[in-house]
Amino acid sequence: MLLLVSGATKTVQRVSGDSDNIGGLLTPRAGNLLYYSASGIPWAADNDCFNGFDEQRFVGMLERMRDSKPIFVTAPDAVGDAPGTLDMFGRWEPVIHSYGFPVAYVLQDGQEKLCMPWGKIDAVFIGGSTEYKLGPEIRWLVREAKWRGKWVHMGRVNSLQRLSYARDIGCDSVDGTGYSRFPDTNIPEALSFLKHEQLALQIDEAI
Repeated sequence: MLLLVSGATKTVQRVSGDSDNIGGLLTPRAGNLLYYSASGIPWAADNDCFNGFDEQRFVGMLERMRDSKPIFVTAPDAVGDAPGTLDMFGRWEPVIHSYGFPVAYVLQDGQEKLCMPWGKIDAVFIGGSTEYKLGPEIRWLVREAKWRGKWVHMGRVNSLQRLSYARDIGCDSVDGTGYSRFPDTNIPEALSFLKHEQLALQIDEAI
């Protein structure tokens, strides 16, 4: 599982040589695209809607990303509003795909009551409230996504407990603001956890 970090470029650069579990998360307000492109580490792009969507900044980010290869680009969403997110996806999915980028659809509270646009998405981004993230509806949607071969990402993962949960339900990547705010302590701790989890899995498979 990948830990995608927004910002903290120096720390990410320092640890990336020793870990296959670190990556970057570009946002419309960030300027570290050149580092991601040159470093060779995996990365994805978010829409920053949690802090208020800025259409001009988002399109500017897409323009700067031309000819690059992100894991996914998160389509703009309406925080806490599944119907609103579906409406926004209908507008932005064709735009993102027109750049040749894989598109992530954000799961918000109540998504299980709506039709999923499976044929138009390349990844799912687990958003929504904490209660929703940890609920049975998300587990069901993640199982469906994995069965369909979609990448699964979870946002707001800021503890080892949440890392463990994300791994258990099948996430391919996570992010959290705590890794950007306290990079020198939180990033190494998370990478150590993921390394030991990966080694334990390999031992289990070998037995």
